[in-house]
Amino acid sequence: MAELIAFLIENFQDFADCPTGGDLGNILEEVGFGESEIRKILTLIDVLNEEKHLHTGRQSENGLRAYWPQETERLPAEVRGLLHSLEQAGALDAGQREFVINALMFLPADEITADTAKVMTLLVLWAQNAELPVLVGDELMAALHGKATMH
Repeated sequence: MAELIAFLIENFQDFADCPTGGDLGNILEEVGFGESEIRKILTLIDVLNEEKHLHTGRQSENGLRAYWPQETERLPAEVRGLLHSLEQAGALDAGQREFVINALMFLPADEITADTAKVMTLLVLWAQNAELPVLVGDELMAALHGKATMH
C-alpha cells in the first residue's frame, strides 16, 4: 500500500488532479499494481472525496482520545503513540486522526505498523492539501521509501 500511495503523491501533486474510479484503476493497473491494492486505494480515495467534514483546523486541542477495546487490541501502542505525537505536533487534527484510525482498523492486523500509520496520515494530508511542519513531513515522507525513524 505504501508504494501505491507514494506513486499517487509523487505523480499527482494535487489530490484534485488525481483521477478517480476506473480511470485511476486503469493507470494503476498499467503501472503494475495488484488488483487488491487498487481496490483498497480506490475505496480510500472515494471515502476521502466524500468526507467533506475533515479539515485541517485543530478540532480539540486539549481533548484526550480514549481508545475502544477493539482499537487497543488491533492498534499497537507504537501506532497510538505516533498518532498522539502527530496530533501534538500539529500535523494532524482530531478529524484527520479519526480517519487514519478508521482506515487502519480495516487493514489486516499484521499490516498495522507505525510506518503504515505514517503512510495513511500522508494520504489524508495529501487529500486535504494540508501543510506539515517540515521535520514531521520529512519523517512521514521517509515512511514511503522505507527509511522512517520517527516513533
